[in-house]
Amino acid sequence: MTELRVRKPDSWTIVSFPDEIGTISVAGGKVDGQLCLTLTAEREDGHRLVEPGILDVDENDEHLLENTVSRTEDGTSVVLDRLLPS
Repeated sequence: MTELRVRKPDSWTIVSFPDEIGTISVAGGKVDGQLCLTLTAEREDGHRLVEPGILDVDENDEHLLENTVSRTEDGTSVVLDRLLPS
């Protein structure tokens, strides 16, 4: 089981993907009109598992992703930075 620590709107939590996952990628987009990240896991049989509504991925788990989370200079995910008050 591949587990990643992710930030959801209410708190940090763990997202798990089965072992037969080939790659996990992250992309920005909107869910219900809100900017967020979505993790997409490609299974070896071609099916995809999708985990939407993510604000950040723990930097210690980012090495498990095919690509990286866009971050500000202080390390905050761009998605979370845009939601925080200035």
